[in-house]
Amino acid sequence: MRGIFKQSIVVGFLIPLSSWAADRHSPNVAVTQNAKISVMVLNIAAVPAHTLSEAEKQAGEILGNAGVDVEWIDCQLPINTAICTGTAEADRLTLTIVSEDNRRIYGEDVLGRSVVGNSNKGVYARVFYSHIQAKAERERVNSGALLGLAVAHEFGHLLLGPNAHSPQGIMRANWSHRDIERGIQGQLQFTSQQVPILRAGVEARIQDRAALQN
Repeated sequence: MRGIFKQSIVVGFLIPLSSWAADRHSPNVAVTQNAKISVMVLNIAAVPAHTLSEAEKQAGEILGNAGVDVEWIDCQLPINTAICTGTAEADRLTLTIVSEDNRRIYGEDVLGRSVVGNSNKGVYARVFYSHIQAKAERERVNSGALLGLAVAHEFGHLLLGPNAHSPQGIMRANWSHRDIERGIQGQLQFTSQQVPILRAGVEARIQDRAALQN
């Protein structure tokens, strides 16, 4: 099966990224309170509201199991205009959902890409909804759930850095049909090794933003 995503570091321009990790029933690192990030959602592909809601729920649960809660900001709502026209912050990511991207670069098996800079604190992720719909149809799975898996995967790259692929879990570079089924059932998670790294990274982002505001 061809790779679901491609990964690389980017400086000054966009390049592809990807992957997922960990079994839902793997040992988790004990945490007293989840860290929190915000995500500005730019629904350029006009994904139906119920599909987007399902995707946000799927991705949010995966990140929540890793100790990170997500606040989704709908940029289609006028009340969020001021936030969404502002600059992305270290702990406020931007998710752009487009129908597709450059076909000469991104084949149909590529579901998304992310921007990771030298600081390993990327804030921009993009997913390709038409690719996700096509793959969901081929695999006979729910497109909203698959969209959620793709989003969680891309956020994994933003929060873990460029070397985020792993042999198991949500950060696998290539997904089999069984992987996708397990993911939709909530059984593809970040690995127990990735969880503390991801959480510590989010907490560092929060501290960086607080320091800038002081």
